[in-house]
Amino acid sequence: MRLNPRWLGLAATTLLAASGFLAGKPLPHDAAWVTGVCVWFVGLALLARAWWSLRDASGARELLVTAAIWSVPLLVAPPMGALDVYAYACQGQLFDAGINLYEHGPSALPCTWLSDVPPLWRDTPTPYGPLWFAISGGAAWLAHGHLVVAVGLFRLIAVLGLVLCVAAAHRLTPSSPALAASPLVLIHVVSGVHNDILLAGFVLAGFAFATRGRSGLSGVAFGLAAAVKVTAVVAAPFAVLLVLFRVGGPCRRAPASFTGVMLLTYTVLAAATGHGLGFVRALGSTAELKQWLSIPTGVGMAAGYVLRVAGRPAAFDTAVAVARALGFAALAAILVYLWWRALRTARRTPGEAADPVLTAAGLALLATAVLGPVFYAWYALAGIAVLAGTHLTGRLRTGVHVAVVALPFLTLPDSLGLATKTKLPGAFLDVALVVAVVARLVRSRRRVPAASKP
Repeated sequence: MRLNPRWLGLAATTLLAASGFLAGKPLPHDAAWVTGVCVWFVGLALLARAWWSLRDASGARELLVTAAIWSVPLLVAPPMGALDVYAYACQGQLFDAGINLYEHGPSALPCTWLSDVPPLWRDTPTPYGPLWFAISGGAAWLAHGHLVVAVGLFRLIAVLGLVLCVAAAHRLTPSSPALAASPLVLIHVVSGVHNDILLAGFVLAGFAFATRGRSGLSGVAFGLAAAVKVTAVVAAPFAVLLVLFRVGGPCRRAPASFTGVMLLTYTVLAAATGHGLGFVRALGSTAELKQWLSIPTGVGMAAGYVLRVAGRPAAFDTAVAVARALGFAALAAILVYLWWRALRTARRTPGEAADPVLTAAGLALLATAVLGPVFYAWYALAGIAVLAGTHLTGRLRTGVHVAVVALPFLTLPDSLGLATKTKLPGAFLDVALVVAVVARLVRSRRRVPAASKP
């Protein structure tokens, strides 16, 4: 008898919750930890199978109910896939104590829950925005030293961010909310509690306002998004196109209104919290990590490994730095190209510009994630959420669906990433990927003149 995908997914999330209790924190690799990891991958595989069966379902209500059912075991289990929520809680305590989070890590207080924070983040400054610090401070104050309460509050915030995403995406494109029940969302939002979902919710809300010509409200939403994570500024120029070329004709004052309100919103929050542009300096602390999931970093690592074999081990860091610089240059070119294509579309067909402009914005956010110096699975949440507000079709739809299924497999329940165990093969995989992309672009450029001949 064939098992209903809804109940198969519930069984899968139950297994995932069990793996969280067995291997949810970085402990010595004993029998319980190994068992937990094995259960983790079995649960992920079953969840991927269940979601893949339901991804084409047309009933929005059925999909949302399914997502809620699948979330229940994860809501009562420890955080899995990453332990950043413990760092969030400690950052909240630092904020309440008046410590500058752009200069100090959780160990500066020290935080009540410092032992639960991964060692990597204990002395690391925080690159988030002022709104997130205020939210973290409120959650830490309400928790009164109880870690379970703090985690519960941050989970509530993440779920509210997810609800905002679903509502805004539905306003943009009344389509199936299948991505809300995807493995990526369940693992890294419901369980992992990453603040990227709040960023995504504000960005989607900003786009929803922009499509209706409400430049002021769109600016407020993007200002709030940037005050969570600065990544929001990548999507802002695309919102400018929507408020400029709105239905009913261009509005020349709309871009200035949008930009002014966005900057004002951020400035007010920065002044109220005492945290302004210090994130620029704090961003450099995360760049010290070297893992191949970031394509430029992976290419640099591969070059560094070759230089080590050639007898120049000291050149490893230089190779990574050069590759990252080239990655930033490639990212800048991609962002300009995507915005230019969106601009051309918005000029030609203002009334039909929302879908292509949103698609370009989603791709821009994804490019920013994978071409940055460091990439984690949950960095893709914002870009995928924006794409969920479009009519996904063809290869892009398939690629997004494969991504939301595959990305959770990159981490273990105790937050350890598989990228740390596969540095050498992963780095050369990045090189192969870049070579394949460049070769395809060259072939496509050669075919264009040939096709234009009579």
